[in-house]
Amino acid sequence: MSGQGPTAGSITVAAIAGLATGLLVAALLVAGREPQRRMYEVGTTPSLVTTSRSVGPVTVTVPGSAPEPLVVTRTSTPAPRTVTRTVTPLPTSTELPPSTTTGFRID
Repeated sequence: MSGQGPTAGSITVAAIAGLATGLLVAALLVAGREPQRRMYEVGTTPSLVTTSRSVGPVTVTVPGSAPEPLVVTRTSTPAPRTVTRTVTPLPTSTELPPSTTTGFRID
């Protein structure tokens, strides 16, 4: 059957194979990479220096006032009420109003 294009199934298989190949290459690149050096991995040992100083008591004054108490007011709203009414239309008249042939209005 020559002259036919790729089918949806063959495109899907090719896409999945390409994705799997890409993931495999990425995993191999990450696995083969040399780990990064950390800051403490150096050839010499750092010397430890301890310094201590004594400081007298310190008083800290912060201007301001005590916060006001929080007041929470809860209001409850009653549930809406549903009213169903049946309305019967009034009987309508089939009579037409009298037609006026003149252009004047009579009150």
